[in-house]
Amino acid sequence: MTPGGHPADADRERRAVPVLAAALRALRHADGAALAALLRDDAAWLAPDGRFDGPAAAATHARAVAIAGREWADPQIKGAHAVLRWIDADGGGRGALVVEVRGEHLVLVCETP
Repeated sequence: MTPGGHPADADRERRAVPVLAAALRALRHADGAALAALLRDDAAWLAPDGRFDGPAAAATHARAVAIAGREWADPQIKGAHAVLRWIDADGGGRGALVVEVRGEHLVLVCETP
């Protein structure tokens, strides 16, 4: 905890690790439903085609991102934020998800092209 009573980055990171591990499992197994289950009800998903709020809209994008043929790197984590990078198995495409974790859920996902 910081002097003001807020969690330190190390504390946030420790809490985020299990959520990120579950997200990577879902992504690596192309399980969009499992990824969508990690989204909090008020989660926002920022995609190249706009902002999508709420579980149904975000889940649609989660399923589209968790596709077979992508290789996912281990996350780069800083506090409650992480970058999840991917590359197509054939090397033809790459991108990333920038995420924020709160509690046991993803609350923000920013999809990079």
